Amino acid sequence: MPRDAIEIALLGADERHDAVATTSRAFWPDPLFGFFSRDPIHEHRALPSFFSVILDDARRHGEVWVARHDGRAVASASWLPPGSMPRSMGREARIYLGSAGTVLLGRNRRLALRLFDQIERRHPAEPHWYLALLGVDPKWQGRGLGGALLEPVLHRCDEAGRPAYLETQKPENVAFYRRFGFEVLEEVRIEGAPPVWLLWRDPHPPGE
Repeated sequence: MPRDAIEIALLGADERHDAVATTSRAFWPDPLFGFFSRDPIHEHRALPSFFSVILDDARRHGEVWVARHDGRAVASASWLPPGSMPRSMGREARIYLGSAGTVLLGRNRRLALRLFDQIERRHPAEPHWYLALLGVDPKWQGRGLGGALLEPVLHRCDEAGRPAYLETQKPENVAFYRRFGFEVLEEVRIEGAPPVWLLWRDPHPPGE
């Protein structure tokens, strides 16, 4: 399908459910969520609850971009701008409640809490754009939609001289993000749990 059949735009008021559903499909199955879920059905049901609070937080405090085809969101990118991290206690509480079904009702709970704590502690203090979530519906993967969703904010990062940051739990995503200028800051490992990679992108001034 030609790229001109896809529209890259900010999330519309009536697109939240489509964005959550398509992003959840993108992550299922997932090495990290699968490790903390009781079984594949629990993981499948928990992902929308977890991602909905992440997306809602970005919608309130940052930007959510979608790839839209035929009026439906088929991919999404949730960004938080400089100054919006760390989250306030109220924001963290909403995310905690949304993720409770995955962590507290799943398995390996202590490892999950230790891993999430280590990731949070390593979040950079320097002001940056934070990619909290990126997902492309599996049937739309491989068509350049992930890169197209990154472009609007990365372009602004370069124009304003701002870095960008993200985390990923899939090793194949490291190579994907490197294509857009991200480099691994650190690999977070807790014995017995899947690793998580922390990636940072310095701005690329126009003309370089």
